[in-house]
Amino acid sequence: MAYSAMQVANAFIRRQIPDLTPMKLQKLMFLAQSWYLKNHEARLIDDTFYRWDYGPVIPSIYYEFKSYGGNQIKTFARDSTGENVNQELEPFDEQFIDNIIADYGQYSGWELSDLTHQRGTAWSNGPIGTIITEWDMYDSKL
Repeated sequence: MAYSAMQVANAFIRRQIPDLTPMKLQKLMFLAQSWYLKNHEARLIDDTFYRWDYGPVIPSIYYEFKSYGGNQIKTFARDSTGENVNQELEPFDEQFIDNIIADYGQYSGWELSDLTHQRGTAWSNGPIGTIITEWDMYDSKL
């Protein structure tokens, strides 16, 4: 079952990850989507990542948290009515998020951006502004 980008963002925010900036959140979500596709051949997030200058981005997440700039996110994502999107994921998927944090949570947003920019990654295999497909993620080195 794929979740909304806001639900997955809130799953990361609930864990109070140190220095969870908008950039770091985007990269953790991208890594979660990529590894979920590789491990389960299914999407975790029912949204699309795009190739932006600083790496993979879901635009709705960008606009939701852009006011934080390079600072720690302190609020949950909200839906179109202004209510918090605070629905928990299935236990299996909550554990998957924990595993992503265990592997990548200690890195800064800039370090994760550098990681996603490496040759052979899904981001690096297309021009800026284009969609990163499921196949791009599944077939990449990350």
